[in-house]
Amino acid sequence: MAGAMAEPNLPQNSSQISSKSPTEPPPAEVLARLDLPWTTFLKVAAALIIAWSIYQLWSLLLLVFLAMLLAVTLQPFVNRLEARKIPRWASILTIAVLMLVLLGAFFAVIIPSLVTQMSGLADNFPAMREDILKRIPENAFYRPMSQNFLAHPGLSVKAAELPKHLLSVGGLAIGGVAEFALFLVMSLYLLVDGPRAYDWFLAFFTHRTQIKLRKSANEISKVIAAYVAGQLITSVLVLIYAFAVLTLLHVPAALILACLAGIFDILPIIGFFMSTIPAILLAITVSPAVALAVVGLYLAYHALENYFIVPKVYGNRLKLSTLAVLLALLIGGILAGIPGAIAVLPVVASYPIIEKIWLRKYLGTEVVETHVEQQKEAES
Repeated sequence: MAGAMAEPNLPQNSSQISSKSPTEPPPAEVLARLDLPWTTFLKVAAALIIAWSIYQLWSLLLLVFLAMLLAVTLQPFVNRLEARKIPRWASILTIAVLMLVLLGAFFAVIIPSLVTQMSGLADNFPAMREDILKRIPENAFYRPMSQNFLAHPGLSVKAAELPKHLLSVGGLAIGGVAEFALFLVMSLYLLVDGPRAYDWFLAFFTHRTQIKLRKSANEISKVIAAYVAGQLITSVLVLIYAFAVLTLLHVPAALILACLAGIFDILPIIGFFMSTIPAILLAITVSPAVALAVVGLYLAYHALENYFIVPKVYGNRLKLSTLAVLLALLIGGILAGIPGAIAVLPVVASYPIIEKIWLRKYLGTEVVETHVEQQKEAES
């Protein structure tokens, strides 16, 4: 019928149906939008500023940390004096005076002899160097190392040039003395205001966290005090032993070598070699037999220190494996030189305390208890 209404133009198959579907992904030109709150940028900026500040103030922060180690070590002595009804200010003043007297006596006795021996060693060193190289066999594996060590420019200063050489490093020496004085002053101030500052700091935390912080500080302070006091004792003992041995064997510059032994005793493992090699080289100038005697006596004391003196002095508060000590020394030395190597050991030794108090929830009770059992087995 001509007047009939035309049928709507319907799609004949599914291919004619529009490809647009509400379940399909949006077109490629629509990009995802990432919204970040402005506080995120502030936090990132604050973290970068803090990291930059730590980098710039690293030497000062390390000095403060070392001062804290000394203050924690001296705190038990202050407590003992206070227990005898002596006011805190008088206790700290007494300890400060004793420290100054001991340091003054040490420098008054040691420094003049050190200067005399350094002057004599500088005058005789060229002849001694030739004598040492003559006594080392040509095919000895340690000859190249000895030649390189003896050829170091710092070892070729003559006695007449010694004052000039010392003046050239006067700025460094003055800086070292100033840093040492600042270190002592900081330690005394921490003894005076440390407890009050610590209580002020704890007020920022909840009661439960304050309990954990106090427990951690109490146990870690015992580790630090054992380390610093023990290290002082072992360094003095090895200094006295080395001086007695080298003097009896008529090794030149015995006091200098003994002081090196006392200083390098701070660095376990590495320090032994750093103090022994110069002693052997100077002992060779006396005779090969004396050099062998120095090696044997140094090794004997090293074994005595490791297996008898250190366990008696430190107790079980600083039990570290040899591998842990070596890795800690390398990391601390790379980050901050010898001060870093000194400071890193009590930090590493404090890890079991931190694990037991703070990390049990994250590591699991089984892991913490296993580590405690392993530590007990190592101590037994």
